[in-house]
Amino acid sequence: MRNFIVLGTLIILMAGCKPGIPKDIVQPDQMASVLHDIHLTDGYINTIANIDTAKVLAAAYYKGIYKKYGIDSALYARSMEYYYSDPKTLDEIYKKVGTQFEKEKRQIVRADSLKNVKIEQAARKKAKADSAKVADSLKNLPVARQKRRTDSIKRADSLEKVKSRSILKKKLSFKKAEKS
Repeated sequence: MRNFIVLGTLIILMAGCKPGIPKDIVQPDQMASVLHDIHLTDGYINTIANIDTAKVLAAAYYKGIYKKYGIDSALYARSMEYYYSDPKTLDEIYKKVGTQFEKEKRQIVRADSLKNVKIEQAARKKAKADSAKVADSLKNLPVARQKRRTDSIKRADSLEKVKSRSILKKKLSFKKAEKS
């Protein structure tokens, strides 16, 4: 009976001691931030056409990332080897990285859409101001020319409305595509 209690206690203790992430490895939360910055840098570097320039810039950016997080390339490589051997933890890390990128994407899209709204409002104000100037100039024209001019302005205004509607439809369809 005594052996059974000792054996049961040992089994419980062994089951309770789960292997954790070693201290000499970059911890998962910090690794997610490091990988986010590294993948962001990789994306930028891939846009550079000159390969030599890209290599020099990549080295400088990576050094900056390592310095920012207080690690070096050897620790990064060792940490990646460890996480490659533990796919579940690596998957969790990359889920965090993906979440960070999605959050940044939403911020950029929101800022871009606000910018487009401001540009569109400015264009409308300019169009109104221009149409007021045209209306003032019509008063000085002979009656026959005024009628032709007024007809052409109406056609131009209706074309502008059609264009602005199609632009808004494209923006709405783009936003719907992003949401899905």
